[in-house]
Parts: sequence; C-alpha cells; structure tokens
Amino acid sequence: MMKRVLRRLFAAVGIVFLTVTMAWAQAGATAQLSGTVKDDSGGVLPGADVTITQTNTGLKRNVVTDENGAFSFPNIPIGPYRLDVILQGFRSFAQTGIVLQVNDSPVMAIVLQLGQVAETITVQGNTTMIETRNMGVGQILDNRKILDLPLNGRNPAALIDTLPAAVPTPLLNSTSRSMQGGLAYSVAGGLTFGVAYSLDGANHNNPYDNLSLPLPFPDALQEAKLETSAMTAQNGMHSSASLTAVTKSGTNKFHGDGFEFFRHHDFNATDPFAAKNPDGSRKDDGLKRNQYGGTLGGPIKSDKLFFFAGYQGTNTKINPTDNRAFVPTAAMRAGDFTAYASPACNSGRAVTLPAAFGFNGNRIDPALFSKAALNITAKLPLSSDPCGLVQYGLPSEADEHQYVGKLDHQWNSKHSLFGRYIATSVFSPPPFSLDAAQQDLLVTRQGGRDNLAQTFTAGENWVISPATLNAVRFSFNRTSIHRTSTDFFSAPEVGINIYSYMPHYMLLTVGTAAGANVNGFQLGGGTESEATYDTNFWQVSDDVTLVRGGHQFGIGANVAGWTSLSLANVRSPGQLTVTGAVTGLQLTDFLLGRLGLNGLVQAAPNTLDMAQKYLGLYAQDTWRMGPRVTLNYGLRWEPFFPQQLVNGAVYQFDMTRFQQNVHSTVFPKGPAGLYFPGDPGFPSQAGMLTQWGNLGPRVGVSWDPVGDGRTSVRASYGKSFEFVNAQFHLNTSVAPPWGSEVRLNNTSLDNPFVGSGQANIFPVTFDQNAPFSLNGPFLSLSNDMKSTYVHLWNVTVERQIGASFFASAGYVGSQTNNIWESTPLNNGLPITINGVAPTTTNLNARRPLMLADPVNGQYYGPLDLYVTDGRQHYNGLLLSFRRSSATGLGFTTNYTLSHCYGSPDGFGGVTTNVSTGYNKPEDPHFDDGNCTNDRLHNFTTTATIESPRFDSPSMRAAFSGWRVVGSFRALTGPWVSVSPGLGNDRALNGQAGANTQRANQVLDDPYADQSTQPGGGIQYLNPLAFQQPDLGTQGTSKRNSIRGPGFKNFDLALSRVFRLSGQQNVEVRAEAFNLFNWLNFGLPNVNLNNATFGQITSNVGGGVVAATGSTPGVQRVMQFAVKYLF
Repeated sequence: MMKRVLRRLFAAVGIVFLTVTMAWAQAGATAQLSGTVKDDSGGVLPGADVTITQTNTGLKRNVVTDENGAFSFPNIPIGPYRLDVILQGFRSFAQTGIVLQVNDSPVMAIVLQLGQVAETITVQGNTTMIETRNMGVGQILDNRKILDLPLNGRNPAALIDTLPAAVPTPLLNSTSRSMQGGLAYSVAGGLTFGVAYSLDGANHNNPYDNLSLPLPFPDALQEAKLETSAMTAQNGMHSSASLTAVTKSGTNKFHGDGFEFFRHHDFNATDPFAAKNPDGSRKDDGLKRNQYGGTLGGPIKSDKLFFFAGYQGTNTKINPTDNRAFVPTAAMRAGDFTAYASPACNSGRAVTLPAAFGFNGNRIDPALFSKAALNITAKLPLSSDPCGLVQYGLPSEADEHQYVGKLDHQWNSKHSLFGRYIATSVFSPPPFSLDAAQQDLLVTRQGGRDNLAQTFTAGENWVISPATLNAVRFSFNRTSIHRTSTDFFSAPEVGINIYSYMPHYMLLTVGTAAGANVNGFQLGGGTESEATYDTNFWQVSDDVTLVRGGHQFGIGANVAGWTSLSLANVRSPGQLTVTGAVTGLQLTDFLLGRLGLNGLVQAAPNTLDMAQKYLGLYAQDTWRMGPRVTLNYGLRWEPFFPQQLVNGAVYQFDMTRFQQNVHSTVFPKGPAGLYFPGDPGFPSQAGMLTQWGNLGPRVGVSWDPVGDGRTSVRASYGKSFEFVNAQFHLNTSVAPPWGSEVRLNNTSLDNPFVGSGQANIFPVTFDQNAPFSLNGPFLSLSNDMKSTYVHLWNVTVERQIGASFFASAGYVGSQTNNIWESTPLNNGLPITINGVAPTTTNLNARRPLMLADPVNGQYYGPLDLYVTDGRQHYNGLLLSFRRSSATGLGFTTNYTLSHCYGSPDGFGGVTTNVSTGYNKPEDPHFDDGNCTNDRLHNFTTTATIESPRFDSPSMRAAFSGWRVVGSFRALTGPWVSVSPGLGNDRALNGQAGANTQRANQVLDDPYADQSTQPGGGIQYLNPLAFQQPDLGTQGTSKRNSIRGPGFKNFDLALSRVFRLSGQQNVEVRAEAFNLFNWLNFGLPNVNLNNATFGQITSNVGGGVVAATGSTPGVQRVMQFAVKYLF
C-alpha cells in the first residue's frame, strides 16, 4: 500500500515543480489594504506616493493617491508589511508591523505633517481591526491561534467550531464512501453541505460529499478566515459559510519545526458506557496515538524563489468497548423467552409472544427455529445477560500520512507565481482481520480503508498597472477511496437460499443493530463492504480587479467540472433484515427465521458513473461613496447543469404514459410509465433540465458613523445557490434494470424467495432486454426540479473599545428555498384486499399502480418522486466580544440565540433512499418542524493567557514563556422525533423506515428521571408519554418536537517555550480534551417498539469512537507534545 502511495506522491510532486514554472493561477489567498492620506488639518492629499513592502519576501507595490487622497492595494499576498508615504512638502510617513490576513480589508487613515521629505515619522503597530468593507460576518484565525488552540485531532476543518452560529452535525461527517476528516456544519441555519472551502485561492470542497478535502496540518497552515451570511458576488458554489485558508510559504529566512504529539489510554478517563472489568471498573479503550512530522521553508533565491515542505504521520490504535449488541442467550436457544419478554428487558413493559407462532407462556419448541438462524447463532458470542446484552470491542488501527509542498516565485514586480501539492493517505484494515478482534463476528459490521486524496493548485498574480490586477488559478483534486472487507461466511454458507456476489460475506441486521441504540446485532455492513469510489475535480478561474477613483470593480469567471465512478456491493450479498415486527421482539423473529418489511433487499453490484460541470460569472463594485460610507453591490450568475449519468442509469416516471400503456423504446421489457435516456422527450442523460436563470444579486453597505475608523454599521443581502453532491444518485442505479433490486416482505430467513411471488433472478445480466424485477424501487426525477437557493441578510454593529477590545452585535436571517425532497407516488393504501385486512404480506397488492393496472403495476414497489418544494427559515442574534493582544490575555467570545423551522432537511447532502420522503403526499407541511440543526443557544469562547517576560533571571527561568489556551463550547441539544419503530408500519403504507413515521405523544412532559436501567442505559424519555398510532393512521406528534441532551466541552492547552540560541526554541505542551470529563450524552433510542426505548446507551461518540480517537466531547483525553522550532 505504501509503495503505491509513494509512487503516486513522487509523480505528482514532479508535476507540481514542472507546472509551477508554467505560471498558472493566483498566488494564494489575498488581502487588501486601503486608506486615505490627509494633512493635519484634515485636507485630502492627492498625488502622494504610497508603497507597501512585504517584509518576509521583499515584494513591493506602489500607488499614487487619487483626487480624494485615497489609495488601495487590492489582491496582495497576506503577511507582514511596511507602508511608506512620500509627498513633497511633507515629512515622510512609515508604518511597520502591519499584518494582513486572509480576505482582510483594513482601512488606514494616514496624516502627514509639514516638513522635509527626508524627515520620517515611523509608527509601529498593526492596522485597525474593525471591518468596514466586507459584507459577511466572520473571524480570522492566524497561524499562532491555530497552533495554540487545543485542536482535537489537529484537523483544521474543526476551526469552524469557533465561528458564530456554527452547529456541528457529526452524523453527516465523512462516510465510508469518502475521505476521512470531512466535518459537516450547519452555519446560520444553512444546509449541512453549504460550506465553501478554499485553499490558496482554489476550491477545496470534495464534490462527492460537499465537505472539505484534507486541509494542511496546523504547522503547514498559515491562517484561515471563517465567514457566513450574505457575501460578495465573488463567493459562489455554496451559500451558508466559507472557510478560506492559506498554506504556509517560504520566506527569505529558513524556518520550520519538528513535532511529536502523543496519546495513551493510561492518562485518559474511561467511557462511562464501556464494558466492565471483573472488579466492576470500566475498561479503557486502549488508545495509543502518535502524531509526528515537521516543516521546512526558506529561500531558493532571495527575494525571488521560495519553498515550503511539510509532513505529518499519524499512527492510531484503539479498541473501544462501548459497543453493544443483543444476541440469543442459552435460555433463548432452548426456547425459553420468559426473561427476554419481561419488563426488565423491555423498558418496563411485558411482552406476550403470540401463540399463533407456537409460543406458550413465552416458551417455544426449539424445533421450530430456523436452521439458518441456528447456524448463525452458533457462531455468535454467548451472553450471560438475561436480555442477551453483550458489550464488545471494535478495534481499529489506522496509519495516516500527509505531504505538503509549495513553491512561490516573485518573477518580477508585476508577476508572482506559485504551486502547491498535498497528498493525504489513510490505511486502516478491517477490524475482523486484527488480532484484538479475537474473531468476534460482531465486528464485521465495520470495514477497512485504503484511501488517497491529492490536491494540486497553481497560479499567477499579474499587476497590469497599479490600478488593474489579474489573478488566474488552476486546480485539480482527486480522491481514491477503497473500502475493504474481510471474508467470514456468506448467506448461502449458513443455509440461506439466496445468491451472493461476495462469496464469503453476508449482510444481516437484527433489530436496530449498530450505533448507540441497539436492540439486536449486525453481521457485515452494506456501507462497509468492498467498494471503490474515485472522484476527480478540476477548476480554472480568472478574477480581474480594477480601481477607478472611488470604485473597485471586480469581474471574474469560474469554470469547473467533476466526475465520480464507483463500484459497490451495498446490497449484492443480499441485505437481510429482522425488525421484530412479526412476533413483537427482534431475537424471537430471528430464531424463528421471520423477516418482515423489506426482509430481503438484494441487487446487483451498484455502479455510479456521473459527470457534472459548473459555471460561475460575477461582476461587483466596491464604491467608496465618501469617507464614512462604502457600498458593495454585484451580481453572480450560476446556471445549474444537472448531473449526467454516463452509463444512462437514470429515469423518469410519467403517470400519463402509465395510464396510456406507453413503454420505453430503450428498455422494451420495462413497465409502462418509465422512460430513459434515448427515449423521445427524455432530457439528456440527466433526467433534469438545465436551470439557466440562476441570478444572485448581492448588496451591502458599511457606514462609519463616527468617522474615526473604530465603529462600523454594516448591512447586506444576498441570494446564493446550492448544488447537491456527486453521490446523490448512488441508489438510482440499483433500480431495475441496472441493479434489478428486489425487495421481499414477510418472508422466511431460510428461503426468502419461496412464496414471495418473485423468482430468484440473481445473478442478473444487464442488457437492453434485461428483465424487470417485481415491485422494484424507483426514485424518479422530473423536468420541474429547480435549484436550491438561499436568501441571506444581516445587520451588524461593531465597535473598537480602547486599543484592544472589540464588540459586535448582529442579526442574521436566511430563507432556504427549493430544498430537494421526495414524495411517494405508490405507497400502500390501508384497505382490505380480497377480504384480507392490510398486512405487510399484501402491501404490494395495495399499491395504487397495482390496483390501477395489475399487468404494469406489479413491477412497481415504492416509487418516490423528487420535488423541490422544501423551505426553511432561520433567525439569529449574534453577539461577539474579543480582546486582541500579542501578549497577556486575549480572548474571543461568541454567543448565538437562534431558531430554524421548516421542511425536512432534504437530500442534497446525503444519499437518497426510497420511502424516506413526505409522510403525506397531499400535505407536505405535515412534516414541517424544527430544523434538525436548530440550537436555541450556542456559546463558544477561546482564551489565551501568556506569562510576561520577567526582568529577574530566576523569575524569567521559572515563570516566563508559559501559555495557557482554553476553548469552551456549550450547545442546546438537537431535536429528535419518536417513531413507532423500525419495520413497524402503523400507517400501513410501507413507509416504515427508522424515524419516518411518528408516534402519538400523550403526555405534555415526555422526559423521564434519567435513572440507570438494568442494562446500563439512562432513561431519558418516559415510555408512558407515547403511544402507537392506530393502524392506518399517522402519528400526531410533530417532527423534531423533543429536545435531545445538550452539549458542553472545555479543552485546555498548557505550553512552555524554552528559548535556545538565536531563533531556535523548544516548546513542550500538554492538552486536555474535555478537561472536566463532563458526560455528554448521545441521543436517546426513539423507536417505540425497541426494548431500550427512551434510553441513552452511549456518549456523543455514538457507540463507536472514531479511529482518530478524537471525537469531541467524549471522556477526557490527554495529549502531550514536544516541538522544536527554528
């Protein structure tokens, strides 16, 4: 594996060094410096010569003040600067210590005094930090802040945590289909895939999931700016927020570091939900983690050519034992379910198992058990718990490597070039292959990883004239994801009469089997089985800036494209599911071999082969209307080009064609109503139309009411568009005829196809005459689909208090429109068929298309239509207070009071499945509710305290050089909904996925006393507060009407710098994540038919601590580090 990584790495590095000499693109992310020059009486001074010099590299720019005494340096590289002003008849002016940060736009007020030019007045200090030009709401983190923060896992994507109104959504973080490290956030009510990432001026989103590609590790990252709400017309592709980061560059002096970060389980707290040792203490997770590497930067040719290189390696071993499963006990295997059906095992309710299946007093003859179930049970661990509970370890070993390289070339005073390459690899074998797993079949639910992400950016800045600049950039990014699995046995090998495309691998889920709220067990994993996902992205953009008097015009174009090719086995081994809906309990259903709703779901290996293009054009103007007022206005055009399915695996359903018995000419054996690429009237290979009219106006105003540059009032509005990710159609191709997906209800484990009416068609051969399976699932597109767009607005007041204090208060609002949802067209009707009451068995006979036309309708099972009618509203109050100080105390505190309400979250950021859309097609607003990411209170603060440099040698040796950095976060809990339970189809419509239908709430107060239950769970919800809806009806509770547990966390870093000779230093560091070991609960079990309903059985790790050992808010984790800097 490492040889493959190194071969790719060296080849790509060679491309970087060749391409950088060819001079594409922009020299990284930039800033702007502007201001006015006046005399000491307040008169403006035109014709003054203004020069800025970047002190690290010698880069110089020169302009002359206009008739209003104004000057501007747009698009200059970030870093430290000196500014000089010369005008005949006045003393020269110089200011040093100016530090420009990414996307910064400070405004300076310079006063020249009468005198000789040879006389120079020098001012030491940075520019004012009040934002008087930009439209959005944001904050900047420089390199020192990034390095000082106790950043859990050292993942820079987590910096968004410090942004006001940012809500982490860990359930939507990078999945097994994408590159590790991508973190999902909803910012200011935005969609979770709405954050735009930019690195060195180029796009850094992974189009596959719309999260970030791996960012440079902190020592290789210069700084980052976080911004949200209405932004300028130059910002596009995503709407809710942006993270703009810059890779470090070399300078005229050699600099770098070497580091080692270390974690060990002996120093950490134990998980309160972990398994117990014989003495009653909790088992630790065995965490061992080493993170090491270094950086080096410097000149190749002074003032001309610079290099920077960095490497970080991470080795992690961990074996958390907070994973839970329920397996058959010795008593159950003997046919005795009295304990398992007792109140102690079922949240206080007794279960009477039905006599119709042979039960008498909750006992049954084991001869009635499924032979396949017994074969599987014999291979499972045996539980001594009367309810069948076992807690087991899920070991993980991961090796990660990141390489960073960058070249910067100041060709001449007009041209600057750069090239940057990053490679990040992750290798983690499947847990079942590790010795620590001890061949426990329960760990087969987790697969392995062999992933590689590569990003390349090159660019040029061209100063055409002091008032005209051009920036071009090119980038190419690639992710190669290989999900691996280990053989154990397949369904046919244990006596289940189906075909498996994976000879020694099976998929079996009994109850709610994985994650925090289990009541069963799982073997294998559809989204953890063998698969490959390769995604390529390219981008070319050009930005032109023109300064004309008080106007700064910007025009630009951004052209991009991406492709994704995947081959997966999500359903090809046969996905067997036992829900407990047949007898009332999961393990009794399993041992009897009874499968309920969607008991077998099988398809051929699924392939996604997609391509998409992007175009963004903009024009904007920043107009300095006067010394106190700046107006920013612009327009962005972002047409929506739908995803093209290269292999044609896309379709539409048309009711008129169905009613008129019109069949496809491409797949003539398909049922009436479906048509495909190549059929008359079908739109390209996308199934959607291009949206040409996507125009996004942006306007903002900034007002300095006092005129001293210390107060600003800013207001802005913008319209932005959102684009779904590349995995959106992942489940489209499993439908007939490509995947020929089969879904069987209420059948047997041993022989699922027997009695189902569906022949076993696997393995299938795909061609034009491929057969269509009965009751196939379909996700239909339509010509009416529209682009998601967001109206954003904000009003902010900011004030500088004294030399270093800054306070701001703002209102942020947004309205998201055209969220992509789905509505069912063929749900079962709760009616009697041929004198038989509605059941899971006759579900497909109760579907409208079957009733209307049995010949064609028999081929349609769940049929959902994509619609774009979702809408969400957000309103928030943002308060911020900070103190900026190079020494002593510095802090930033943010508080957000907000609410978000509207439609379900939609499918733009996740892979869509059938039967997960609206509950009532005739009334979409029935599913309106609090947004999943709504948090009433959101408080964050970071603070730094540094000890002074004492005069006394002994005091200096003991107390100087110490630095303490703390980071605190508190959030109101997320919303949850209570459902009848997985597979418990109370509405009798076939739409009974987890948390789709909802229960009835019969008590105003749904919460319990948080007492500890026999199985170790915490009773968070009161089971008596909810009831199952009557059959054939929907529940009365609203979506997202119950608050889950809140979250609080405090991380602390303590460091000491020991100064050696010259510029050499050694830093030692200790960090504590969740210093006070606060218990942050995971979400409660919300499935009403679950034995552990209402209980919390894990912390926020969700039952599995990430392989990095860096899940925020879990038990206290210590980290120690040493760093050598020069």
